Amino acid sequence: MLKKFIWIITLTLMGLVTLNATGETTKNEIKNAIRGGVTSTQKLLTVVPINYYKENETLLHYAVQLRQRGVVQLLVESKIQISRKGGKFYGTALQEAIHYGHLGIASYLIKKGSLLNVRNSYGETALHIAAKKGYLGVVEQLVAYGASKNMVNSNGKRPYDLIPKLSWESRRGLERALAVSSEDQPRIRSRSKSLNIINHNVHAIGNRNTNIIDRKTKMINSDTGININIHKINKF
Repeated sequence: MLKKFIWIITLTLMGLVTLNATGETTKNEIKNAIRGGVTSTQKLLTVVPINYYKENETLLHYAVQLRQRGVVQLLVESKIQISRKGGKFYGTALQEAIHYGHLGIASYLIKKGSLLNVRNSYGETALHIAAKKGYLGVVEQLVAYGASKNMVNSNGKRPYDLIPKLSWESRRGLERALAVSSEDQPRIRSRSKSLNIINHNVHAIGNRNTNIIDRKTKMINSDTGININIHKINKF
């Protein structure tokens, strides 16, 4: 009984020490531990929880910013919240990896199931960022894993609209990869059909009463598809 009581007290004290260490661990200490690699990060995880979150940063955001691929893998395998928002633009760690050009880490996070259509503070998804950076390989991977090509950012721009206007060899590939998806095609065809019907009806009206509406150019009202009564017009 006494041994059991002592064990409970020991566990309680250990818990208090852990909580105290978590409260006192500074941002710089966390970044230094992650910068040190997998071993120092494992030690860090004995005093801070895996889903530590402070000042809009997760441990995964720190690992991405510091380009610590091994630490990123450790955290993901330790079941960190992979898609939690934070960082410089309040987006996912995947978005930060693309922004900083850490494309190997970005590819890994995509494969590990990071949510792809999360918006950052600018309304951008991972695909928006990859598109404007001109990262064709990442764009193709994002699209293959289900990223939406039709979502717009805070300025109403789709990823396609953000392709850099430079004569890069990859530009054509980006344009092909980011073209509007087929889900919008039925709506576009339907709209075109309606416009054709309207144009046909207006042209038919114009043909019933053909008059010259401009004596200089000899333009007639049927050329514009508008029926105009020439007798009511005195001057142009």
